[in-house]
Amino acid sequence: MPVAGDRRWALLDSAGPMVTAWFRSRGVVATRFVAAFPELPGAGIWLCTATDEERDDLRRDTELVTAARDVLHQVGFSPLDLAETGVVVESQQTVDREYGGSWFHAMR
Repeated sequence: MPVAGDRRWALLDSAGPMVTAWFRSRGVVATRFVAAFPELPGAGIWLCTATDEERDDLRRDTELVTAARDVLHQVGFSPLDLAETGVVVESQQTVDREYGGSWFHAMR
């Protein structure tokens, strides 16, 4: 849940469509975020693909984290937040198979 006064939630709202668009040609169909707590820097970026194959391809990309952080930099994330931001890639196939289709449960 967004915390009043934490500007990162607004930045993440701006960044979501940009991150998805950046990776769309690689199979990303949505971007989700976790974290952005006032007392902790950074955020967790979840790149959501349709298939396990697309997920596995992205996980092998050694520039993935840098590219995702670059988008967050463009929308105004601080260097400290960027340094503490990680990327997870998961597929809808896996979420359906292992979490009953619930991204909420997959991201816990």
